[in-house]
Amino acid sequence: MKTEFKIGIALVLSVMLLYWGVNYMKGEDVFSKQDKFYVVYENTQGLLPTYPVTVNGFKIGQVSDIKFMPDGSQDLVVELKITGDFPVTKNTVAKIYSSSIMGEKSISLFTKHGEPLALSGDTLLADTERDLTEEVNMQLAPIKARTEELLGTLDTVIGLASGFLDERTSENFKSTFESIEKTFESVQQSAAEISDYLSTNKENFDAISTNFRTLSEELASRGDDISKTISNVEAISDSLANARLTETVNNVESITARFDELLAELQNGQNSASKLITDDEVYTNLIEATNNLNRLLLDIKYNPNKYLHVSVFGTRTRYTEQEIQAIEQKLDEKEGN
Repeated sequence: MKTEFKIGIALVLSVMLLYWGVNYMKGEDVFSKQDKFYVVYENTQGLLPTYPVTVNGFKIGQVSDIKFMPDGSQDLVVELKITGDFPVTKNTVAKIYSSSIMGEKSISLFTKHGEPLALSGDTLLADTERDLTEEVNMQLAPIKARTEELLGTLDTVIGLASGFLDERTSENFKSTFESIEKTFESVQQSAAEISDYLSTNKENFDAISTNFRTLSEELASRGDDISKTISNVEAISDSLANARLTETVNNVESITARFDELLAELQNGQNSASKLITDDEVYTNLIEATNNLNRLLLDIKYNPNKYLHVSVFGTRTRYTEQEIQAIEQKLDEKEGN
């Protein structure tokens, strides 16, 4: 074997070894199958190439490249290289999270079981986890707001306290406490008077208590009678409940409705009775007929021979209408006396 050939083989092996070493330093295995997937983020939060891609904390690949979208939207396209035979499904979520307290980032894949597998070159769904600073800010925001509110309340209290420290306010407080002290004295005096009253009327209260005790004993002894009375009341209520009250009420309502119709007919003049009541001409005719009948009866009474021509003992004197009226008037006066 010639020396030049040996040198060429050594050079090729050196180049291959260098390529493999560089890729190994980058975390890539040139001898393993690698699938590429892409994720579009608005903000990568400091994610860099060679950062790991994990599933449940186990590394299955790494970030191979990050670049801007060509449409000028300033969104970032992250290229992921997944080694091995891990099944990446469609609609898998690639979430950026903090892998250490120092702020180093990683991408965790959340696959959906049962969905078809994604092909190399597909775009996955993007998601980001709040970093430590944002999480601390979110936790401290309510405390900050509460502290500011507490400080505002404290300022108000201090302002009120400083206002209460002047001479006029001190006098007002002094007079207020004096009034409260007088009120307590009045309450104590009233309590003493009530105690004296109860002591003086102790016998009366004892008598009232005895009467209540006697009444309660009497009620207890009459328990059977009271139970019978309650039973009778219940029986009466049951009888009233079973009575045909509904039918009676319906009949009364029917009669009332008919009576209303009759009154309406009388008012509207729709029958003979209403005409007798509302028609003045009919009323006048009835009065005139009554007067004529009265005159006829009086004429028959005092002049019967005018209508009957039978004479046994001779004729009877005939009276005129004026004489009949005069005779009736005298009879009315006698009856009045």
